[in-house]
Amino acid sequence: MADTAREHAPRAQQRVALFDNLKGLLIILVVCGHIVHPVHNSNPVLSACFDVIYLFHMPMFVLISGLFAKSTYRGGHLNINRIISFAMLGLLFQGALLLVNGTPVTPLSLLRFPSAPWYLIAMAWWSSATPLLSKLGSIRGMAITLALSLLSGCIELEGGFLALGRTLAFAPWFALGYYVSRTQLEHLRTRNFCWVAVAFASLIIAARIVDPHAYEAFIPMVYGDNPYEGTLVAGIASRITAMLVAAVCALAILKLTPSTSGKLTVLGRRTLQIYVLHRLIRAALTFRTGFYDQPILDEPVAGTIILLTLSAGVVYVTSWGALERPFNSLLSIAWDKLLDRRKR
Repeated sequence: MADTAREHAPRAQQRVALFDNLKGLLIILVVCGHIVHPVHNSNPVLSACFDVIYLFHMPMFVLISGLFAKSTYRGGHLNINRIISFAMLGLLFQGALLLVNGTPVTPLSLLRFPSAPWYLIAMAWWSSATPLLSKLGSIRGMAITLALSLLSGCIELEGGFLALGRTLAFAPWFALGYYVSRTQLEHLRTRNFCWVAVAFASLIIAARIVDPHAYEAFIPMVYGDNPYEGTLVAGIASRITAMLVAAVCALAILKLTPSTSGKLTVLGRRTLQIYVLHRLIRAALTFRTGFYDQPILDEPVAGTIILLTLSAGVVYVTSWGALERPFNSLLSIAWDKLLDRRKR
């Protein structure tokens, strides 16, 4: 028995490391995407990087969030504390971002989530839906969330009110993560067809490098909050195309991500603090300094080096180990007990 445990221990550790590594890699891409955003239309190299990152990083992050959300609803019990924590942290994040941006803090501005805080609000919505996802089962759950995602493009939700647009648009990815197991994903990673996905993903990336307009037919859909333009059929086709491209890229990333513990693993455990703090830093650079007004940032080589180096520095600073416990504790507050005390 002891020998068997030793045989399986490394495999279990690698499995945990794999998903932390995925989160670590994705949070690096999130930071890069946000740091280069102010100049992504004027720097051709960063424009290509930006488009490629946005092909898959949000769907894949949502999928992993669904994968780790299974404990939200278990044994007929919904972890309401987790849901409230996501909502409260999202509102606090939104308020801080408005203050840094210099935008008046009003009830309406607090409830409109066009930027980074949307993810925390969406996590509250998705987590609230876990009892329904559990009851529906994988086939009906995936069918319904896919239908909601496709239909959400018919509604003008671009303002980000309550993050409803992106919550609906990315719902199938959360549901997929919720229904699959870690073992299934790790087994999927070993399949040879994942190398086919790597090849196709390489072609997709190469297409953008060769032609700046390669993604024009579907790129508005990767952000999740843009309504359809033109006919309904064309809009749905563009969203399905974006989903298929994201799936191919996600399989490629799953295949190529290391499964052993390392620096990515550490970053994967600290994604919350990096996510919140890096966006506040970007906002400060944008609205409180003239950093992004520098012409050199538009230069393909110099600007790219500067902003990618800045991205690396921001990841390093915001991943400070001392911040891990305070941020994670924000999602562990027992709100139900606090409310009970107030009632007494």
